[in-house]
Amino acid sequence: MDGSADDSAVWLPECPRADRWQTLAVPSLFERGGIDPTHPLVVCDGAVRRYGEARDRMRRLAHGLATLGVVPGERVALLAANRLDYLEVEAGIAAARGIMVALNWRLEPGELAAILRRSGAVAALVDAGRLVTVAQLRVSGELPMLRHVLALDDGGPSSLAALLADAPDGPAPRTARFDDLHEIIFTSGTTGRPKGAVWTNGAVLFNSLQQIVDFRIGPDSSTYTIIDLYYLGGRHDLTWAVLHAGGTVHIKPSGNFDAEQVLHYVCEHRITHVLWVPTMIYDLLRVPCPERFDTRCLQFIMCGGQPLSAVMTQAVQQRFPHTRFVQVYGLTEGGGSVTFVPDRALLDKPGSAGRPSLHAAIRIVADHGQDCPVGAEGEIWVRAPSMIAGYWDEPELTSEALADDWLRTGDVGHLDADGYLFVTGRKKDMIISGGMNIFPSEIEDVLRLHAAVADVAVIGVPHERWGEQVCAVVQLHEDQMLTGDQVVAYCAGQIASYKKPSVVRFVASMPRTATGKVQKYLLRDQVRAEGAA
Repeated sequence: MDGSADDSAVWLPECPRADRWQTLAVPSLFERGGIDPTHPLVVCDGAVRRYGEARDRMRRLAHGLATLGVVPGERVALLAANRLDYLEVEAGIAAARGIMVALNWRLEPGELAAILRRSGAVAALVDAGRLVTVAQLRVSGELPMLRHVLALDDGGPSSLAALLADAPDGPAPRTARFDDLHEIIFTSGTTGRPKGAVWTNGAVLFNSLQQIVDFRIGPDSSTYTIIDLYYLGGRHDLTWAVLHAGGTVHIKPSGNFDAEQVLHYVCEHRITHVLWVPTMIYDLLRVPCPERFDTRCLQFIMCGGQPLSAVMTQAVQQRFPHTRFVQVYGLTEGGGSVTFVPDRALLDKPGSAGRPSLHAAIRIVADHGQDCPVGAEGEIWVRAPSMIAGYWDEPELTSEALADDWLRTGDVGHLDADGYLFVTGRKKDMIISGGMNIFPSEIEDVLRLHAAVADVAVIGVPHERWGEQVCAVVQLHEDQMLTGDQVVAYCAGQIASYKKPSVVRFVASMPRTATGKVQKYLLRDQVRAEGAA
């Protein structure tokens, strides 16, 4: 070897390249010889699926999809609420080298049809609650590419049960690859039209490995997955990590969040790791008589979605004194936990999203492409093995988002002198009023401290002279009263005058994504329809 620099791998010609690295894939997690096949893999609604059973069903599904004519690279949709077999179906699609499209079961028929057409799905596995909808879409001619629909909840001829019964029980007919496209996650939409973020098998494995190391997950670990599995946080925050480590995933059936029921379940089943978003934490802290719950089993709480205040962080640590509490920054395009704040730093760094996770790197980049100095605001760029391969069927958007192997997140933030990340907001959410840049989070943080305010979202609305003006959309606590003038007056002296809201609107509730993020584009549409004067 002459040591000359090029982009090829450094390798000895006498050493054959090992294919074993490429054959690491999601189905490998079900095929490990070291796992006790009788150990519970998934528990859902009282039913248990063990590792050996899940492996066999994964193999049979891979055989069945191949028999149906699904070829490597074709898309297979999964339209279902949380259920026992969700993860084995995902692994089965990967074992057939198909690309899963996990669909939001809450979507309206027209929205489902649009995503199915965009993904080009040729087969779909559908639960009972959505089966009639898909059948009607096919009859109407809206899904011409969808060749097969398998019912998840009955034993008829066009069902998952029938497909598995007719399939052989030997190893999967194809060998999944590390760089295979694993799934398309259509973003939940805080900005409008969903984008199809494409994950590879390798991204899933590295995302879970990072969490195993950073969050101390092992074969005795368990998690209680509350968020819907179609969403990033449902599977890629703790769920796949616990399965990767050989632990047990408990899945809550989709539906309303009952804080007291969640605490009962955690204590009864000795859950060790949980993901709770801020809206859940607010409810959990309001559960009366907390001494009823022995939560010493709970080793780790992950909080994502938005940073909690120092006051709320302290309240969580007091309520769960035996538990590590960690805040994370993650995104569909970059991984479930790109950065995290260790519990020892939470009170010293209130509002921070933390430092980079294992194998991740971040930069703060100015509009001219240069790195920003400490404390200066810029766009957050991420590089990690958990990054997406790109956006489905959107090459221009992919090239814009992925520059020189760095993901341009569209989020704005800064690094402090200790390397901790602070997320200011979305670049597209920034308000420009009279030439001044205004970040909504600055105003939201102030208004959330008002005793009458349950939640607030700040948006920009058009103004003839200033370009945009600041509008605060406020949700009040029950039995609380507040006027728009009082909202504006409360900001006086706490933020610069040009940042104070010019328009105030009150709402009974905020439109949210599956993880509780406010869908600001819907609020903008609503305020503009009403008139912002």
